Amino acid sequence: MDVMPHVDQTGLSVVAPQASGDPVASERMLRVLIVEDSPIVRERLIALIDQLHLPIRMAAVADGLQAMARFERLCPDAVVLDIELPGLNGFDLLAQFKLQRPACVVIMLTTYAYPEFRENAMRLGADYFFDKAMEFERVTEVLSALVATRLPPV
Repeated sequence: MDVMPHVDQTGLSVVAPQASGDPVASERMLRVLIVEDSPIVRERLIALIDQLHLPIRMAAVADGLQAMARFERLCPDAVVLDIELPGLNGFDLLAQFKLQRPACVVIMLTTYAYPEFRENAMRLGADYFFDKAMEFERVTEVLSALVATRLPPV
């Protein structure tokens, strides 16, 4: 099933529409929330994920407050999370996300790949911590693995 994202009227949200109204089909989609304030990085992530042609439903937001609201509505299986954000920072969001949904896979993707930031993220429950400059594409590897291991069979 090809899942093609589109940008809604706000320019902030990207949601892959369901192929049908079938609720079972919806359960076979990995729900991913992208929290990234840079439009260029956000669009690149969306394009890379879209190129996977996997059953992924995406939502993308640009700040911490939007992230909290969208997290509660989407109930994502995975979050791609920047550290430096307007509103709430990535560490605050990470702590809240893991408190609300401990099984949610959180991928920290940052330009601040300092050892102390990595340690703090892991202490707060991050599952992955990637440097935007060196490990950007690893996000798609993780999401592909999640689709393969977490979704019920067709």
